[in-house]
Amino acid sequence: MIPRTGWSGREFSAEAAKMSLATPSVAPLLPLSSLRSEILCHSLIITDLILPLHPSMPPRSTLNVSLTPELLRLIGEDVSSGQYQSASEVVREALRGFYGGRATPDRFGAADVALTRSREQVEALFAQAAAGMAQVDLTGRFVRVNEQYCAILDRRRDELLQLRMQDCTHPDDLPRNMILFRHALETGEAFEIEKRYLRPDGSVVWVRNAVSPIRDGSGKPDSILAVSIDITGYKNAQEELRESEALKGSILDAALDCIVSTDRESRIIEWNSAAERTFGFTREAALGQDLADLIIPPEYRERHRRGMARYLATGEGPVLNRRIELEALRADGSRFPVELAISPISSGERPRFTAYLRDITLNKQVAAAQRESEQRLRLTYEHAFTSIAEVDSSGRFLRVNEQLSIITGYSRDELLLRTFLDITHPEDREPDLDQFRRQMAGELDAYRMEKRYVRKDGQIVWIELAASRVDDAEGRPLYGVRVARDITERKRAEEHRELLLHELNHRVKNTLTTVQSIVFQTLRNAPTPDDAQTALASRLIALSKAHDVLTRENWEAASLHQIVSEAMEPFRAHGENRIRVAGPPVRLPPSMALAVAMALQELATNAVKYGALSSEAGEVEIRWTLDKSNSPAHLHLRWEESSGPPVRPPNRRGFGTRLIERSLAGDLHGEAKIEFASTGVVCTIKAPVPDLMVVRA
Repeated sequence: MIPRTGWSGREFSAEAAKMSLATPSVAPLLPLSSLRSEILCHSLIITDLILPLHPSMPPRSTLNVSLTPELLRLIGEDVSSGQYQSASEVVREALRGFYGGRATPDRFGAADVALTRSREQVEALFAQAAAGMAQVDLTGRFVRVNEQYCAILDRRRDELLQLRMQDCTHPDDLPRNMILFRHALETGEAFEIEKRYLRPDGSVVWVRNAVSPIRDGSGKPDSILAVSIDITGYKNAQEELRESEALKGSILDAALDCIVSTDRESRIIEWNSAAERTFGFTREAALGQDLADLIIPPEYRERHRRGMARYLATGEGPVLNRRIELEALRADGSRFPVELAISPISSGERPRFTAYLRDITLNKQVAAAQRESEQRLRLTYEHAFTSIAEVDSSGRFLRVNEQLSIITGYSRDELLLRTFLDITHPEDREPDLDQFRRQMAGELDAYRMEKRYVRKDGQIVWIELAASRVDDAEGRPLYGVRVARDITERKRAEEHRELLLHELNHRVKNTLTTVQSIVFQTLRNAPTPDDAQTALASRLIALSKAHDVLTRENWEAASLHQIVSEAMEPFRAHGENRIRVAGPPVRLPPSMALAVAMALQELATNAVKYGALSSEAGEVEIRWTLDKSNSPAHLHLRWEESSGPPVRPPNRRGFGTRLIERSLAGDLHGEAKIEFASTGVVCTIKAPVPDLMVVRA
């Protein structure tokens, strides 16, 4: 076996360098140092021939060649004889004979016997070398290959010996390979080449070949020896490195953020496209510049340099691996806000830093606009004249403004413990809840309705509600927004308007009926047309005055004192102070007010014509009381004449009497009675007064 040990650099260790060259019977013909030098020199030739090294790839294994003492002595004799100039030439010639298959016992004599043993060792070296070794003839056909070479090409030895080197070389690498191959045959010069072999399965293996011509006896190359090292892993690593660098470049160019790298001196060593766009400096202009002088405002530069010095001294930095906001400079000198994150990259004595910068001008503007919007919304929310509330999917209040507290009488804290249904009138809950459920299910975006709240004090408040919904980014409902305004006064006005319309319709009909009856009865009972005209005008005026009183009171109610005063005003000239009126405050609804006014007008007209007011001494007393002992209270009104002409009961009851006792009594829902006493006419009216009309003490 050929012993294996390590080597370094291009040193090839031969056993001759480790053993004594002196023997008892044969002294060396060359000085020991000279022969050793020759052998070592030859070792370098063997090294170049069999396993040349590449600066970037250390050898995988080492080989030592043992030359016996006898061989060394014979080599020395050949050199001393003058036939060869050096030991290297003796060994080289022997190797050529070995590879060329030629034995020259006559030429070498006894040395050939010793070299036979060396051939066995060289054969062993060829077979056991860690590198692939192949010998080809002048056409490129394989003559000899070792096991490692077969392993590299993944082919059997007998298979390779049927092929040429060209048959295994990648087509793309073959032209250059053949140029170098022919040049080596022509000049005898060795060469190196990196190329690809094709394996039977079509896969590719990269190799680095050291190729040396083998010369024949005439000095002409007659074959080629190639030593191959599989560098596929190395090539793959190179390709991965290239891809990594390409990917890095693509990432840097495609990155939206500025990526800037510096060395320990703060000199820029990387400046991507985003940095070019953001700062306005080209990559060429930025590389090599001091980062502080280029983009850091003057007032921050010294702080930056102190931070760098602190990190280099202690390995610590207050802003490293953190996100901070600060100002930066553009090429035109303008300042703008950036978000900065700096990461140190430890590399022994050459630390580097990578900064990631993002222009946040737009973010700042958006944030400012958002703050302004939020402030405006908050002020609007709090000071709006309408109530605003946010509710969750169950209807519970999440947020309310002050106006909702004013409308409902509940404090904010009290409202936040309730749902909108808790303060809704029972009759309005179901319609609102049905639409709210549909809204929160996404079936309804918004809805409007009028409904009633029940205040904390129990009062009813009408509101107009507009309900909408806020969704998340996926369109799922988040919460509802309910805007409401108090429309209680409007509702009251609407109710009053409806009442007035209804009352007006009723009153007009009644008034027309009354007028029709007055006209009919007046015309039928008047002795002459002039009497009819006078009576008709008087009665219509009385009706009109009663209407005036009600109109002033918005047709809601009228004071009995006012009704009596208005009805008696036309007759005071006749009676001067002879008409006395007394009674407690009483308000009558429109129907009762008109009935009493018409009754008083009829009584006063009759008194002027035939009764107490027809003489200078006659008097009229109008008195009323209000009996509140029962509900509803009852009005007792009495018209009584005195000191007038004697009264005789009429032969027939006229229109006025019938109007009072029948029609007006019906309007009053009570009783009306006229008595023709000899001392004067007496009329009594008894009618219920609605509780709302009664003035309580």
